Amino acid sequence: MNSVILLIILSIYLAILFYIAHWAEKNNNSKWTNNPYVYTLSLAVYCTAWTYYGSIGVAADSGMTYLPIYLGSIIIAPSWILILKKIIRISRVNKISSIADFISLRYGNSRFLGAIVTVICLTGIIPYISLQLKAISETFHIVTKTPINSLIFDDTTTYVAVALALFASYYGTRYVDASEKRKGIVTAVAMESVLKLVFFVIIGVYVTFFIFDGFDDIYQKASLLENFKKKNTIGGLPQGINWFLLCLLSMFAIFLLPRQFQVSVIENNREKHINTAVWLFPLYLLLFNIFVYPIAWGGNILFEGQDVNSDVYSLLIPQLFNNRILTVLVFLGGFSAAISMIVVSSIGLSTMVTNNILIPYNLLGKLKSAETISNKSILNSRKIGIFLLIILSYFIYRYFGLDYNLVSIGMVAFVVISQLAPAFFGALFWRRGSRLGAIYSIIIGFIFCLFTLLIPYSIGITNSESTFISNGFLNIELLKPFQLFGLNYLDPIPHALFWSLLFNSLTYFAVSVSFKGNYRERNYA
Repeated sequence: MNSVILLIILSIYLAILFYIAHWAEKNNNSKWTNNPYVYTLSLAVYCTAWTYYGSIGVAADSGMTYLPIYLGSIIIAPSWILILKKIIRISRVNKISSIADFISLRYGNSRFLGAIVTVICLTGIIPYISLQLKAISETFHIVTKTPINSLIFDDTTTYVAVALALFASYYGTRYVDASEKRKGIVTAVAMESVLKLVFFVIIGVYVTFFIFDGFDDIYQKASLLENFKKKNTIGGLPQGINWFLLCLLSMFAIFLLPRQFQVSVIENNREKHINTAVWLFPLYLLLFNIFVYPIAWGGNILFEGQDVNSDVYSLLIPQLFNNRILTVLVFLGGFSAAISMIVVSSIGLSTMVTNNILIPYNLLGKLKSAETISNKSILNSRKIGIFLLIILSYFIYRYFGLDYNLVSIGMVAFVVISQLAPAFFGALFWRRGSRLGAIYSIIIGFIFCLFTLLIPYSIGITNSESTFISNGFLNIELLKPFQLFGLNYLDPIPHALFWSLLFNSLTYFAVSVSFKGNYRERNYA
């Protein structure tokens, strides 16, 4: 397809999003914006370009290992009736505006703890935003069959990033009180969730029933491919442990990711909406995953022996059969999945940066006594923060390449964010948990995460010249980052999660038991 035509389609699509957000802000009490279905569909911001493209790539290359990230979220969803309602009540009473506020408030409103949580979230999410922009860029050039341009102003993603930054900074910062509801953003995200699911189901039906003769036909033909049986079994006990840890990872992610906390807690209008979310959200994930396998193995059959990126089979298959309309629809679905994550994540991160770093440490300058001036400074800092976070993510994508696929960076982000789990759930269920325990546990957990995951990924996990990866730190066998202390049967992501959370949790409990919290901590507990 001609790139100019696709740009016009994208411009119209973004204009519609602006209009929906504007309409929802003006009609914030309408039944169309204030209902459990819009709330539940906004939770589907969990399904990013990783879900839309990356799951297919994992299913094509590794078989069933894409399932645990969705199984964990589905399994934990019924607990929302108790846990999420409790989180929402606490947040509403205390005007919580981010997960950093939530954790720091419980531990005596600790300024330093809030800053640590913010830094952890920035470390995990900014590279992930960059991957969404990379997905937009690569899929645009696949659809238009044009090479990726090395010049910034000739790159379509530049203008998409600027448009998203303007959209998010305007509609995400309408109120000084960051705990206020953003009906425009939520309604736009809910609409995008519908579109990306519909377009994904359409391509799934097309591949399964129009290119092939149903699920059985795909299975029969795929079973003749090399390593099919090995890829499509859970395996023995070691692989079962890998699955368990990945399920645990997704359980944490559904609570702790800044974008999930934003839509599930901050943007919740009524607690009773959760009663719908506990069944509709798992159903949404199940519908999304029905056609992952057929598209993945259909692509393996059609492109057998060819050097193609399995992440984008959903685009390459209709393109192979010259179905331009379907190719564009699939692209718009992936575009929706990417931009909803970018917008909501940047709003949440900007709020955290302003409330937990800029204001507490007087980095905005001394605010004037006049309330209007103070409010203006806070609002402007959030607008600038959102804009700069998206632009920073864009430059990371442009200049650091991010050679890893969507799933690998997404999983790294999940592991980084999971370091908040002991402090977060301890805050909810253990009164003895202390500020020092939370601070030291997050720091220790992040150090292990850095050693077992972030440093190896920055070096390159397949870098054969790296003695750090092959021989261990200081050539000590027990300090290999992917086989720490001799644990050699876990994959890199579950391995990093196991060791980081083990020492994170031990530190949290040991320090909390050893050092009693002050009066403020006990009072909030």
